[in-house]
Amino acid sequence: MIVPMKFVTLVILRDDREQVLRALQKQGNLMLCEPQDATRAGAQAGAAMRRMEKLIADIKPYAPKKKLFDELPAETEAAFEAHNAKAQETAEKMETLLSEIHELKERFQKETARLEQLSPWANLSLPVEALRDSAYAVYTPGTVPIKHAESFLQACADAGISCETVSETETTLYVVVVSLPGQALNELSENGFEKVLIPLEQGLVGDAVKQSKEAVRTAQETLDKRQEELRTLASQSHAPQLLCEQYRAQSELEDAPFIETAQTVLLEGWVPADELENAEKAIKSVTAVYDLSARDPLPDEDVPTKLHNNKTVSQFEGITNMFSVPKYGGYDPNAVMAPWYWVIFGMMMGDAGYGLMMVVLILLFKKILKPKGETAKLANVLLYSSITTILCGVLFGSYFGETWHPILFSPLDDPVRMLILTMVLGVAHIFTGLIVQIINSVKAGHWLDAIFDQVSWILVISGLGLFFIKPARTVGIVLAVLGAVIILFTAGRAKKGVVGKITGGLVGLYGVTSYLSDILSYSRILALSLATGVVGMVMNMLAGMIQGSVIGFIFSLVIYIVGHVFNLVLGLLSAYVHDCRLQYIEFYGKFYEGSGQLFRPLSINPKYIQIKDNGGK
Repeated sequence: MIVPMKFVTLVILRDDREQVLRALQKQGNLMLCEPQDATRAGAQAGAAMRRMEKLIADIKPYAPKKKLFDELPAETEAAFEAHNAKAQETAEKMETLLSEIHELKERFQKETARLEQLSPWANLSLPVEALRDSAYAVYTPGTVPIKHAESFLQACADAGISCETVSETETTLYVVVVSLPGQALNELSENGFEKVLIPLEQGLVGDAVKQSKEAVRTAQETLDKRQEELRTLASQSHAPQLLCEQYRAQSELEDAPFIETAQTVLLEGWVPADELENAEKAIKSVTAVYDLSARDPLPDEDVPTKLHNNKTVSQFEGITNMFSVPKYGGYDPNAVMAPWYWVIFGMMMGDAGYGLMMVVLILLFKKILKPKGETAKLANVLLYSSITTILCGVLFGSYFGETWHPILFSPLDDPVRMLILTMVLGVAHIFTGLIVQIINSVKAGHWLDAIFDQVSWILVISGLGLFFIKPARTVGIVLAVLGAVIILFTAGRAKKGVVGKITGGLVGLYGVTSYLSDILSYSRILALSLATGVVGMVMNMLAGMIQGSVIGFIFSLVIYIVGHVFNLVLGLLSAYVHDCRLQYIEFYGKFYEGSGQLFRPLSINPKYIQIKDNGGK
């Protein structure tokens, strides 16, 4: 059902604004509106929240890996609401450690790169400054590919150039060439010689290598120490998570719109009618000086929609909201839609084995990841649908694509009967939508519209269906003709003139083609049911073909597991999408008015921690 709403206007003292907003946020029943010329407190907390979110992401590699059944860190309400200087200090220390780690990594990389450049020249006997050009000799350090070493040395001898080999590796020869001033080294270059620059200004390269090694060792030791400190800190404290949620809550308060005068503050918003008293209690808990007035929504106001259904039906609300939120003052279709979605999903999957897999996998998903919000509702929808999947699988005798003792019939063996069943189910689904519209029309006092626009189509469709049942053929003809006559003479009643009314009646009667196509669209239930069964059967056949040996049996298990998991995922995605389509197009299209906005109150919605009451519950 759609909860009745009240528009509230609250006037409080300026000094009480933050306390009142905090109390209302904790209560979670006021959705603020933005009055004309509204202002906001600022965005400091938002920036701090984003800083903590970055810190949480940065320390993730150093935090302990989440165990299978770990829960989110818990804080009491009192701890969440209090200023935590220790958490601030811990978060700042984490940021400092991260900054130091970043600097140490850069230093380590820089020194490692320098060491890699210097190491080949460590055996150079002369200091670097001695290699500078003089009036009698030019010193040129360089490298030669080892495969060209022999030809290079021969070229040096032929040109009368002195060459000192400093070191060599499996691929490269490191040398210092001593030539006369102005002497060309072209022949050496043709034999693989390339000039290099030793990254040192003075002193022995060997001494510089020792210093670099020491610098690399020191940087690595310090880096390891800082990383271990951060790991210890991250394992012992969830300060960034706590602060992030505190800043998030504060950011919501800072973003709350209000009108301010010299002494007072005006807040406007929507409160569910049954929670108005609780909202006032929250205000009274922090101030005795306030003025609260409430009124019913005006006809032209855009009122937010809050849905209230039982625990089972509420899990299906996300399916409707994904399409369009029910409009305030309209009809909440979830109580009618939920059973149909549940049944149709089960028929589309239609395999008891996959239904059992759904139960196990979804329960593990809920236990391990502990989803919240819409994700948790979707998981529950799939969990509920696993029941109908198992039931339909038993009725159709389908177990992981294999047929075994069907109670009704096997869709793979008798697809025509399955098609007829889906058509009957489609008619019942469409009739449910028409009946809901009849009820809405009668409640609104438009009972003639209910007869002309909905009952007439129920008569036509029922008559056409009974026409194919020989004993009831006469009754079917009577019902179809009666419904057609009603449509023909009433569908154009809103048109002006005799011609307009006649044309409107004929066009209305032509709508039978739309209903027939709607009914045929339910054949997708047959298609998906067959697809799931056929793919499962093919996986079984492939696995069975290689079971001639022990190794073949092991590989067949891999095919069974991978194939059936793939088929399950594909079936779930297809069933979810096509079941939604049947609800939106074929069902909601008959009576549903959406385009509403969801009620989103000022509240505390933690992402990284869970908040328990002060009793620890």
